[in-house]
Amino acid sequence: MKPISLDLRQRIVEAYKRDQGSQRALAQRFSLSRSTVERLLKRERLTGSVAPKPHGGGRTAILQQHDRETIRAWLLDDPDLIQQEIAERFTEETGHTVSQQTISRSLRPLEITRKKSP
Repeated sequence: MKPISLDLRQRIVEAYKRDQGSQRALAQRFSLSRSTVERLLKRERLTGSVAPKPHGGGRTAILQQHDRETIRAWLLDDPDLIQQEIAERFTEETGHTVSQQTISRSLRPLEITRKKSP
C-alpha cells in the first residue's frame, strides 16, 4: 500500500488547525478513515512533521545472486529439472534446506518459469 502523499497530509493537518471540521468530517472530506486522520494529527503533534516513516525493509532473500546463477547453470545442463528437484539438489549441495516456493521466487528475477511437478 502506498503512503498518502505529503501534500494531502499537510492539507489535512492545516484544515484541522483552521477548525474546518472534526477528525471524522475531515476523514470523510478526504476519503480516509478517521483513524488515519487521527494518526496524522498525532504524528504532527509529536514530531512536527507529517512525512511518512521510512519503509521497514523486509526479509532478505534466502538465495543470493550467486545461488541463482548456480541454479541457472543446472537448468542449462538439465532443462527438465522441476522446482522440487532443484530444491532437493540445492539442499544436498549446500546443506541449506529450501522449499519449492523459494526456488520459484528465485527464478522469477531470472525470468525462468518451471513446472511444479512432472
